[in-house]
Amino acid sequence: MRLNDSAQVGIGTLIIFIAMVLVAAVAAGVLIGTSGVLQQKAQKTGQEATQEVTSNLKVDFIIGNVTSETVDIINVSLSLPAGGSAIDLRNVVIKYINETTVSTLRYNYTSPNATSFTYTEDRDPSNTGPYVIGPGDLGKLTLNLTAMNQTLLPRKESTLMIIPETGSTVIQSVNGPPTFEQKTKWQLYP
Repeated sequence: MRLNDSAQVGIGTLIIFIAMVLVAAVAAGVLIGTSGVLQQKAQKTGQEATQEVTSNLKVDFIIGNVTSETVDIINVSLSLPAGGSAIDLRNVVIKYINETTVSTLRYNYTSPNATSFTYTEDRDPSNTGPYVIGPGDLGKLTLNLTAMNQTLLPRKESTLMIIPETGSTVIQSVNGPPTFEQKTKWQLYP
């Protein structure tokens, strides 16, 4: 082997080494870019999941106004669980389902009717406004069953679905008592 031949082998090895370093650098760049995109997607998914969990409404109790042995108006007391995010009731849909009929209701600030419910606040420490339930608030949804052509008779069951814009749907059974015992108000839940 001559002196010039070993130099050519060294240059060939150097070229292969530089090529490997370039390939590794490109691969590292692709991995770093991909990890950045995945991190953004993971953060967005985490925020959405947190919002779903923390914006869930909680039904505290349900009181029915009784007229002529049937419930004609339902008042649903609501609150948010600890750490919950405020919910705008203007974007909430309520479905009241009895044995034969489904009524779909949206927010109305004046009075409950065949297609709407009202919302009032019994307590508003969060100062979120007249139609937003926030942490610490105690609100009341009012549904007019008579206007909806719905009834809740003794020993009958209905379902109340409260569907917020974000968060989990609240599904609550509403059961008529065995008898109304001449009362004008009756606790239907719990």
